[in-house]
Amino acid sequence: MFTQENGKFYVRIEGRFESAHFLYQYFADGSDEPIHGHSWKVEVFLEGDTNIRPDGISYDFLTARNKLMELVHSIDHILINDHPDFKGINPTSENVARWFYSGLKEEVKASPGKIRRIVIHEGPENLAFFEPD
Repeated sequence: MFTQENGKFYVRIEGRFESAHFLYQYFADGSDEPIHGHSWKVEVFLEGDTNIRPDGISYDFLTARNKLMELVHSIDHILINDHPDFKGINPTSENVARWFYSGLKEEVKASPGKIRRIVIHEGPENLAFFEPD
């Protein structure tokens, strides 16, 4: 029976947002990158504290999804550099991934679960991901 197959379960949630940013001191002469926008996507890979429960669920992602959407709405259609959490911090894809992790980790831990990976797509071709220790 298929329910006897062994393995590790993960679930994925995602959000999308449209935002602009620029990187500080990006060029060799110390000047900033010009402001430009992206169609961003964030993917969050989650793991439950129990690999799989008797009801067949590994992690009920509803709470994490609601928090993810709250974070997405706070960063959507803005200049990320102007977001209070990014004051003086370069809004790289790497830092955006860590920002999402920071905003999600308590909700996920309380659910109970763990964040295994956060992937930030800066447009359709480029991405960075963060895997917490």
